[in-house]
Amino acid sequence: MIHPSQEKPRLLFFRWAKPGLPGFLNRHLDEHVQTLEHFFEVRVIDRDCDYEAECDAFEPALSIFESGVYAGERSIRNTSSHPEVPKLGFLHSDPYDLARAVFLSDMDRWGVDQFFTTSVAMAEYTPEIADRLFVWPNSVDPAVFHPYPVEKNIPVLFTGSQERHYPWRNAVGRVLSRSFATMTMPHYGWGKAGGRTVFGQDYARLLSASIFVPACGSMSRDLVRKHLEIPAAGACLVAEDTPALAAFGFKDMQNCVLGEAGEIAGKLDALLSDPEQLKNITAAGHDLVHGNHVQSRRNQVLQWLQLQATRSPGERIVQAGPAGSLFLAPAGNVPAPFRTGGRDRENLAAGWQLLADRDTEGARREFLKCLNFYFIPEAVVGAAWTELAAGDAEAARDWTTQALVDTFTDRSAPDPDPVLWATHLRALLCSGERQQALAGALRFPELRHRELDRMRCRLGVPVPAPGTARPSVCPVPDHPGESWDAGIQRQLEACGQSPEGLHLAVRGSAAAGMPPPSGLRPRSYTVPKLRAAEHVLSRARRRALRRLRWRLRTGAVKRLRIGLSPLKQRLVTDEFSRILTDAVRREGLDGAVLFGEPSSSPLQRALERGLALNPSLPPLVVAEPGAQNGPENLDPARTAAFVSDAEAATGAADFLSGCALVVLANTVSPGGYRVFSGLASGNRLVLLAHDPVRGTALLGSTGRVRGRPGGAEVYPARRTEGSLP
Repeated sequence: MIHPSQEKPRLLFFRWAKPGLPGFLNRHLDEHVQTLEHFFEVRVIDRDCDYEAECDAFEPALSIFESGVYAGERSIRNTSSHPEVPKLGFLHSDPYDLARAVFLSDMDRWGVDQFFTTSVAMAEYTPEIADRLFVWPNSVDPAVFHPYPVEKNIPVLFTGSQERHYPWRNAVGRVLSRSFATMTMPHYGWGKAGGRTVFGQDYARLLSASIFVPACGSMSRDLVRKHLEIPAAGACLVAEDTPALAAFGFKDMQNCVLGEAGEIAGKLDALLSDPEQLKNITAAGHDLVHGNHVQSRRNQVLQWLQLQATRSPGERIVQAGPAGSLFLAPAGNVPAPFRTGGRDRENLAAGWQLLADRDTEGARREFLKCLNFYFIPEAVVGAAWTELAAGDAEAARDWTTQALVDTFTDRSAPDPDPVLWATHLRALLCSGERQQALAGALRFPELRHRELDRMRCRLGVPVPAPGTARPSVCPVPDHPGESWDAGIQRQLEACGQSPEGLHLAVRGSAAAGMPPPSGLRPRSYTVPKLRAAEHVLSRARRRALRRLRWRLRTGAVKRLRIGLSPLKQRLVTDEFSRILTDAVRREGLDGAVLFGEPSSSPLQRALERGLALNPSLPPLVVAEPGAQNGPENLDPARTAAFVSDAEAATGAADFLSGCALVVLANTVSPGGYRVFSGLASGNRLVLLAHDPVRGTALLGSTGRVRGRPGGAEVYPARRTEGSLP
């Protein structure tokens, strides 16, 4: 309720942050409250509580419930009380994180069905709530992020994580670090070590001392704080050209520098040679942020409250773009969700299409490309369905089990995502664990979703009374009923469960009062006693292995394994191999070429590990003896070359000098030394790592190609939007 005497309406903000978060994360949490305080009188509740008692004491006009990636143990009672107080959920998560499912579980339990998020990409990544999700965009505190009177002595500053889900940032970092004087601030993680991370005024001063600062919204191409903080502090923003940045007013070479990795160096060179243009672009970026994207301009939550108070039954609240205001529109007017064009979304769509075309190997590759970016639940479900179609129920269960461990153990969620749970039941059924599948279908009776209800029907479990379905963060493509039945039939048959599994499906349909699935008819089948005994033993063995894997993924064993991981790496691999693997997994590659005979050498194993971790899953092919180039369909600029035999690379110098990465083995041999010295003396490759004792070298492209007489350089044309840099 809004009191007439109040200058600002009252807001109860419920949040449970994990204990031990580093200072920079706590600062981010404080900034949310600070922004709300421009428009509300805010009381933060960060403990287990009774909702009715808190509302009685504070008399709020609005309650906001936060959940997501940083949420700790949380409990709130009596949330059904005070229905006159509007509720909003604040989804605090990356758009691809499993924390989205935990958030939806919390909101369902607390009776919240309208949501805000800071992620511009969230609607595209979570389409089942897109029609009731509003963007409360990131912003800056102008008292902290403004130009400071410091000398600009850092040409290029890199800050933030360099994990695999930041492909643009990693690609640009490799190019610019080979061409410009750069300063890199290590990312200390999100745990205790994160306490060393520079934030607040110290971070703003560092930005002010920099000329150019790249920022990346991950493979989701989101808009993050850095995109705003950099120009606000008086540095020139360098970023990927995305729909999200365009929506917030950023324009290439007008108020920032936008582009792909191959063209950024040329643009920075041009600006350094024209100080006046650089000054104008930097000033325009500063003015854009301070004029439009400071905390005092982020009033979307207040707009929602005001519109909610005047909304008629035939109206709905909609938003004019991710950076826009909210307004009322006819209830049937549902705008299309804003799309950032996330790189992993392309792989997901391709994976499901290939699976529909019965190309399980192609589908597996596309889903693994997503999972090489991050442990994305949508890709987990896709990978599980692919393994079932390929007849490997155990692999499918491994995928779903990993996600369920994350849900219950690491995220403290009371129940799982409904489609993930339905996929787990499907994998149980296909692996012959009928009783476990039946028991799983009886768990979480309040959890509703069409996919889960279908599995309950097929297992003979009565579907709960009609109720509100829980949105899923990993919905599977829509199938008509007949296609759904045919699909599970094919998976059961592929996994060798047609005799028993299909009979169970028929019995399940009968118990649920439904006709038998299309194409399924009971038939007599007698299993010989010996085969039955083998089946029982095999199932017992699989169950024991699964329990062992579960133990290794959870609790004290998991903590010990994580703690010993650095020691294991030092004992099993050497420093050069680790550098090689890391470089290969981060490079934007289409393929790799081996000059020489395949082997199990540590160097080749390191290369293969990097290729397996690379989001593009580039294949390794062996060059034909005496070949002067790699395969015709490979662009050298997106190819890694591994020269294990110098003789096999005779005549391939031009091809090698144009490659993104070149790995040389045995440089202490006469032929290996000739190849090494020839490539290292050119201007298209730089030495990234070298072990002169063992005779190994790693060279990387400078990002420039020779293309004019006299050694002048030109820059490659911009790649198609959405392709990996």
